[in-house]
Amino acid sequence: MTRYVNKTEFMTKIGVLYCLWEDRASRITVLFLGNKKKSLQKYIEKIKDNYRDSNSFSFINKKSKDIENKIERYLNGKIKSLDFKVEFLAGTQFQKKVWAVAASVPYGRTVSYKKVAELAGYRKAWRAAGSALNKNPVLLIVPCHRVIKSNGDFGRFGGGEKLEVKKFLINLEKSPKPDTRFNDYFVGFLS
Repeated sequence: MTRYVNKTEFMTKIGVLYCLWEDRASRITVLFLGNKKKSLQKYIEKIKDNYRDSNSFSFINKKSKDIENKIERYLNGKIKSLDFKVEFLAGTQFQKKVWAVAASVPYGRTVSYKKVAELAGYRKAWRAAGSALNKNPVLLIVPCHRVIKSNGDFGRFGGGEKLEVKKFLINLEKSPKPDTRFNDYFVGFLS
């Protein structure tokens, strides 16, 4: 059975965004959201590699006003959450754990790479956590921009060609320093 995945691209204030999405039971599920066309193409190839029968996926060009409008409202500071469901069709178990932790960082808060690695169950793997976040396939919805260095520096950001994208997103959310109360949000998380 073929799985039909919608593919779209649209302009935003942080550049062109590329998106893979499905409309399931009147709720959008995002499979990829990024700002590099090459990353979109690589993700499609990973999906095809993971699902050996390449005929099991068909990618269709289709716009989504809902996705475009919500992202525009988010980038203009009018909403604080992109309430789309996410499905990871590629990525290692480690990456998926790191992405799950990053997805739980509240709007307006930041956390260190070290804390993300610890909460994912890999206390000493903060560099690997950074690499996993660099491969985050769902920009903005899994807010890897909220993860910064322990010293408060921004670190690198795979979501954009320049660090200005990360700075813009953090400034939009008005929280440039790590939040030490972050642990309060993880009571029972990953247990």
